[in-house]
Amino acid sequence: MTNSIRATNIRWRVLFITLLLGYIAYVFRGNLSVIGKYLMDDIGITQIELGWLLSSFLWGYTLFQFPGGLLSEKIGPKSTLVFCTLGCTLITIISGLIVMGGFSVALMIPLLFICRFLLGAFQGPLFPAMAGGVIARWFPSGSWALPNGMTSTALALGSASTPPIIVLLAESFGWQSTFFMISILGLIGSIIWWKYSKNWPREHPDINQKELDLIGESEFNNNEMSWSMVKEVLADKNVLFAALGYMSMNYVFFIFYSWIFIYFVNIRGFDVLYVSLLASLPFLMGAIGATLGGYLCDRLQTSHGVIWGHRIPVIVGLVPSAGFLIFGSITENPYLAVLSLSLCYGFIELTEGPFWSAIGFVSKKPQAAGGILNTGGNLGGVLATPLIPILANQFGWVIALNSGVFFALLGVFSFMQIKFK
Repeated sequence: MTNSIRATNIRWRVLFITLLLGYIAYVFRGNLSVIGKYLMDDIGITQIELGWLLSSFLWGYTLFQFPGGLLSEKIGPKSTLVFCTLGCTLITIISGLIVMGGFSVALMIPLLFICRFLLGAFQGPLFPAMAGGVIARWFPSGSWALPNGMTSTALALGSASTPPIIVLLAESFGWQSTFFMISILGLIGSIIWWKYSKNWPREHPDINQKELDLIGESEFNNNEMSWSMVKEVLADKNVLFAALGYMSMNYVFFIFYSWIFIYFVNIRGFDVLYVSLLASLPFLMGAIGATLGGYLCDRLQTSHGVIWGHRIPVIVGLVPSAGFLIFGSITENPYLAVLSLSLCYGFIELTEGPFWSAIGFVSKKPQAAGGILNTGGNLGGVLATPLIPILANQFGWVIALNSGVFFALLGVFSFMQIKFK
């Protein structure tokens, strides 16, 4: 009779709430990219000033990746994710008060710069806690790639849906109100997460023994932090190779995240309103690619082992993406360019799940290692965001876009150097 009892699915419930928090984080993150139009039209800030505001998020986000991983190790993913989401909510509300406060542009810009930096700082611990905290604790070893890929899907959907959501709210209630309205999402997500999540599967009242046996006992149950552990993680060349590979992949990611809208309008000649739809296509492709890549990684681990189960989807993702990037940049047909570049982003996102899954096989401290991984990823954004327009001005957009080809191939090389434990 006991054998007929089915395992509960509490791990999936916890994962879907985690995906909700990731989606909300990307709505917070992308809000200013859309509201920037209204800031320029109504407040009079320049495009260069808007660029500095957008980049300030990335600096805070990058600087707090590794400390964020340590925080998650210390206090656990439950408290970390609530702290981060409520912090983002508070900063977003303060940003709304600033734009409604009647400040001069000279004062508003530095105030918003500080807010965007803090928003990035609060989001820094978020994704190390998701990958190294929630997924590594709640899913059995060898089955991490799919939930990591699903996390990337939620983020891609956040990127794709933020523009229409924000524009709808702005046109209906005024653009200043969007800061307050999206803050409601942060409050709701925090309450749901706090009510239904636990740091460890064994702490959850609704989970049964069969699911606990399926998950297995996590190896990562030591939350005591020490400088020797920090030095160990930083000195692990496998973690550093993973971070270099992830930085290379994210260089291509930030070409799309930062510049694809402007490229479609200024270079490919599409109407702005039309581009608001076209610019969603790469992120929708990415949502499909992220989930598919995670699924393939988990399945390939069963048939080809842990090492090649991770390597194959990374190779299949990054090598074709380089080809699509080349074709999309040189074709004269603008619609083929949109299709090719969208496929490029979709193939790039195939690698998200494998990169994050690999961390669990590389380090015994996956949350701290996850912080290093995501720091590397965002350094790709720190590099790509200012470099792309410089290359475009000096050599043209074909060369600028194809700089991503070098980094895509560097990502393959770096990932192949990782020795799995």
